[in-house]
Amino acid sequence: MFDTGILCLAHKVVTSTGGAMPTEALRIYARAFYGERTVSYTRMYEARGANCQVDMIARVPFDTVIEPDSYVILENQRQLRVDAVSPVIVRRDIRAQELTLINTDELLNVEVDHD
Repeated sequence: MFDTGILCLAHKVVTSTGGAMPTEALRIYARAFYGERTVSYTRMYEARGANCQVDMIARVPFDTVIEPDSYVILENQRQLRVDAVSPVIVRRDIRAQELTLINTDELLNVEVDHD
């Protein structure tokens, strides 16, 4: 169910040091196991009707905290933006969240949150 790998959840931050030009980066705030799901024809055509693109669906454990405007970084360093979060019931006793992900236009630097 969550056997595809580990993804990192991150949010976009603006960084600058010593009066330098501000730059955007992704700061990791959580990690979670995930399972990649297929994008169904129904979901794909609904997205096209709304002039959107769905690039990937990832299922994560229900207790994973997902902040607004989050990004996902996969193990191969692919960066995607979280477009929607949907709770799902996998079995009677197992709940999860499905993340609808879309590709980002730019590749940002990644920072690890040391808090």
